[in-house]
Amino acid sequence: MPSFTYPLALWALLGIPVVLAIHFLQRRSRRVTVTTLFLLQQLQRESEKGNRIEKLRFSVPLWLQLLMVLLLTWMLAGPQWLRNDAVHRIALVLDSSASMQAFRPAAEKAVSETLATLVPAGARAELTLLSTDVTAPSLYYGNSASELVATLSQWQPRLGTHEFTPALRSARSLTGPQGAVLLITDHPLPTAPAFGAKVLSIGQETANVGWAGVTLETPESGPTLWRALVRNYSTSPQTGDWWAETEGQASTPISLTLAPGETRTLSAPFLEGAPSLTLHLTKDAFTLDDHLPLVHSRPKLLSLHLPVAKEEATRELVDLFGRFADTVIQKQASQADVQVIMWPPSLALEATQHACLFSTPSKVANPPALRGMIVAEVHPLTEGLNWQSLLAREGMVMPRDSRDRVLLWQGERPLISLRETPAGARQLFCHFDLANSNARKLPAMAVLLHRFLEMIRQEKIAPETTNYDLRQRLTVAHQRGEMAAPLILKTSNGLTESVAPHQAHLLRAPAMPCHFTLTQGESPLLNAAAHFADTREADLSAAKPYDERAQLEMEQVATLQESDPRWRLWTLVLLAALLGSWWWGREKVAVSPAFKPHLNQV
Repeated sequence: MPSFTYPLALWALLGIPVVLAIHFLQRRSRRVTVTTLFLLQQLQRESEKGNRIEKLRFSVPLWLQLLMVLLLTWMLAGPQWLRNDAVHRIALVLDSSASMQAFRPAAEKAVSETLATLVPAGARAELTLLSTDVTAPSLYYGNSASELVATLSQWQPRLGTHEFTPALRSARSLTGPQGAVLLITDHPLPTAPAFGAKVLSIGQETANVGWAGVTLETPESGPTLWRALVRNYSTSPQTGDWWAETEGQASTPISLTLAPGETRTLSAPFLEGAPSLTLHLTKDAFTLDDHLPLVHSRPKLLSLHLPVAKEEATRELVDLFGRFADTVIQKQASQADVQVIMWPPSLALEATQHACLFSTPSKVANPPALRGMIVAEVHPLTEGLNWQSLLAREGMVMPRDSRDRVLLWQGERPLISLRETPAGARQLFCHFDLANSNARKLPAMAVLLHRFLEMIRQEKIAPETTNYDLRQRLTVAHQRGEMAAPLILKTSNGLTESVAPHQAHLLRAPAMPCHFTLTQGESPLLNAAAHFADTREADLSAAKPYDERAQLEMEQVATLQESDPRWRLWTLVLLAALLGSWWWGREKVAVSPAFKPHLNQV
């Protein structure tokens, strides 16, 4: 069946009853022979009464005029046919932003309506369903609209603010330059999307109140405190309840009323003996920020072996490292995570031992200051640090190794270097006299040592308790090798995931708020909680409807359909019908060859 480019032109078919009405009211003239002239006056008086509806007389002009109405309507409507080789290539790209969870039913309905509009019944089609999460596989590729709709349950919109361009590029590569690409989101885009994609926004301004952030404070004495932010993202006051739940026991709900745009801080201590809790808000359209799981953070402790504080330089070294948090002093050097050593060491430095080594003060009285320009190499330990105010003096020279990487130079002399042994140990060398320098007063030195200790802490295989954002990448030290057991992630929602050790870099926190654990064999590695923390996605006040499907449909019609190839013929037929109607409808008056005054023709 043809489709019409301008379906409103079909109203021209109303010309058919108009033509028929004209022919109903038209009276055919008759010839009447009379012998006297007074009868003409009687005929004139009858004609003054007007036309009457008479029996329709079928004539050639009537048929030609009806044909003209039909041809004119046909040509104005612009009929088009689907080409024989036409294939509807359509890619629907679903926005995977977390805010789309509030509009999931509307998005699923929009997919069904779009397919019904763009894919006629019985037409050949290549359909693709993608999400803007480029790490997720395609949701569907095939030729069945019903099967595509059935796969919508696999769509999980849980990302934060992200770029749509990579997903649109993939969609365009699948549909080709003449295919249709439609991005389904919840807000109009400030600029047109890339690769000729059209936009369908199914969002509506929606009120939302949710948890907007949390911090933990550990005082010197007493239980750990949590401080959580509650925010009203809507433009109207909102009232609801909040409560806390610990080990299955829920507190009494407390009423909470927030003004438009208000953010309020709530705080309370962790209950004694309760390592975790969950904060709840009254459920609304956006549920991700209605729950806030928390655990009492406990980072991995790092054990340090410090030299005996006999000399001034040694005492300053002990005082410096004693200020770092989450560290303990280990008297046995072999059991320490990091050894702090004054060169030369009393015992040989093992290749498996992490260490931080400092040069012993020079035995020369008043050693000379080091001269030359200070230059830092590009390295994570020295990034963004300013060393220009460092004043150092000559100390005992420590031997260098070909494996050493110099991090800080002064002229041609190395000041700080890092050694990584074949066994995986990291050893930091400071080639100057710490006691007779101002390094202890420089923020750069403290930050460098802190980064070095954190690097060792991350590589230590030990249990850790912390809080994560949803889908945050997990970096956990674990056993490696072919014989290492897989990593098992279990959530409080009942989900379990097993990951091979060589794929541990793919680990992420759960996508829904919950508590979770990570183990390897019988060894616990992580006890954590994941909560939603993207306030941009929680703000639904900018959600608005927007629809470009009509433009997409017009582009598809222009691409896949062809117009009536016989329009020139119909134009000629229309002109011929117009001339024929005029020819057969003209009045023929018979003229008498001789004037006869006593005969009159009417």
